Amino acid sequence: MNTKSVLSQIFYILCFATTVAGCLLLIYIGLKVFVYDTFPVNTYSMMPTIQPGDRIMVNKLSFGARLYKNLRELERPKVETYRIKGLRGICYNDVVVFNFANPLAFDIGKVYVKRCIGLPGDTIWIRNGQYYNSTASDKVMLKHFAPYCPISVPDSSLFRCFPYKKKLGWTILDFGPLYIPRKDARIELTQTNIWLYRNIITYENSTDVRFVQDSVFLRNQHIQTYTFKEDYYFMAGDNFANSGDSRYFGPIPEAFIIGIAPYTLYAKNRQTGKINKNRILKRL
Repeated sequence: MNTKSVLSQIFYILCFATTVAGCLLLIYIGLKVFVYDTFPVNTYSMMPTIQPGDRIMVNKLSFGARLYKNLRELERPKVETYRIKGLRGICYNDVVVFNFANPLAFDIGKVYVKRCIGLPGDTIWIRNGQYYNSTASDKVMLKHFAPYCPISVPDSSLFRCFPYKKKLGWTILDFGPLYIPRKDARIELTQTNIWLYRNIITYENSTDVRFVQDSVFLRNQHIQTYTFKEDYYFMAGDNFANSGDSRYFGPIPEAFIIGIAPYTLYAKNRQTGKINKNRILKRL
């Protein structure tokens, strides 16, 4: 066998190996974009359901994969997305993974995991540290939440939360009622709910909106009603006392949602570094 023949064979082997590697890479990317992805959890906000050190698996087939219409817009507060039709919508108590939303500004580099307790069209409120929903039963709302710390606190202002308007006086112990926007739903703008939906109106209309005291100007026109352009969801951490969730940043738009997390893929002990075999593919 001459040198030319050997080089030719090596070339074909390299081409074949490159093609196989390229195909495997495309399959891997395709699976992560359209089927599933994994994310580490490093906070205590979903204790005891999800523990620091867990890695969760996100199912993108259920709710539908989210695609970006223009990758150059990922650094903007609002990005244009397209969602492939999924197998089902988000249900009460689904564990959902979504992008950072405080305020409503898209950040692809920050990911949260919380439990959905409010769907579009619901009304959510909290009394004495307990969630209520106009649609879901109390049993559903309390199913996963860790027991809360004593209600009596020296200064309730320490628990101030969304929408951070002093005259409303909302805290994480006494919150709402808050209507969760549904796409195409129209509301009357009042002196109260202007503050509840200010971030949403700004997010949906970008620089076309101005607020002058308790009035809203959209494209330089004073408006007294507003029609929502997206569906929104209320997310809460199972660890009621230690979770940055919709009590602090309000409802999140559907475009921010990455997918539903049905399982912990595995859990690693942060001290020993060993994987907890009892938490491999544990249903959430």
